[in-house]
Amino acid sequence: MTTSDSSSQMNMKAASQDLPPEQSSADVAPPIGITPPQILAHDAAAGRRGAAWRLMVWIMENDPRAIIAVSSLDDDRLAQNLLEFIALGTWAGKPFVVPVLLRSGLARTRLRTLFLPGAGIDSVRAQRVAMSAVHDKRPAVRETAIYILGLLESPVATPILIQALNDQVPAVRMQAAKALGRVGDPAAVPALLNALRGADEQFGSQIFSALVKLDRAAVPALLETSASNSTWMRWQSIRALGAIRDRRALPVLVNTLSDSDHSVAWMGAKGLAQFGRLSVEPVLQSLMTAEMTPWLVETASYVLKSQIQHNPKLKPYLEPVVERMHAQAFRVGTSQAAQKALAHLKADEMLESS
Repeated sequence: MTTSDSSSQMNMKAASQDLPPEQSSADVAPPIGITPPQILAHDAAAGRRGAAWRLMVWIMENDPRAIIAVSSLDDDRLAQNLLEFIALGTWAGKPFVVPVLLRSGLARTRLRTLFLPGAGIDSVRAQRVAMSAVHDKRPAVRETAIYILGLLESPVATPILIQALNDQVPAVRMQAAKALGRVGDPAAVPALLNALRGADEQFGSQIFSALVKLDRAAVPALLETSASNSTWMRWQSIRALGAIRDRRALPVLVNTLSDSDHSVAWMGAKGLAQFGRLSVEPVLQSLMTAEMTPWLVETASYVLKSQIQHNPKLKPYLEPVVERMHAQAFRVGTSQAAQKALAHLKADEMLESS
């Protein structure tokens, strides 16, 4: 027996030890490098685990022949099996023992990449397989399918992702909100806000992130919910409006400085601070007309101080207003101090027009 024959037999033996006991000998593919990836892809689609792990090793090694084999195979089953492996570590519903190389988070990330447009699996097939898997009875498969739909960023998936916001499993709901943010379809905004009403803190934060990614498309609905009777909804809406920084939100954020709930008022102040000099004029106008309260003193002075810190040139104009607000007779002199400051800022062209 030659050295190469001996080495081949040793490779075969080692490969067989990596397979589950119930896997038949007919399911054992030749060592990596002998069977063409096109054949491995075909056999992997048919459920043969030996071929599957060899194909995936080729993929992890960034061999272009493996990517071509995946992209050229006209069979949904390979994409279905890959999605199942990413989610559960099984293949075609069977236990799957794979090399260490395929057990890492990097391996699953690399395999998920195959579902991206132009990265391996045909986009139409990837979307079809993922949308079907959203209805799978296994939560991990649903979660992975939704993640892939988010990567694809296709508005076609919006209705099914909206349905997934009501999934019984929290992780699936979280992934659905994340995916809707990535897809960026404005049609998702009402559903996200509706889901927000009963969301816990973690789910609420994910919905917030999705709304911020939807950006200007989410603003009209957020402006409406910012007047909700629910403190939770007002707080989240104001939080999102501040993060999006759309100028339409300025009047609402200014009014929020006097909100009946302290946490909402402070979120409004933090949001206004993100607008830079745009926030100065509406805040001063509010101080000229609004009823002064200890909460308004705190929140409005926070906004003005943040602008002084960001732009020291504003200090001579705004510092007297802040000092007046913190004086004992703040209810009497604040309006006049704000009016004077605004007049000087306009005269010196220090304001940024909204």
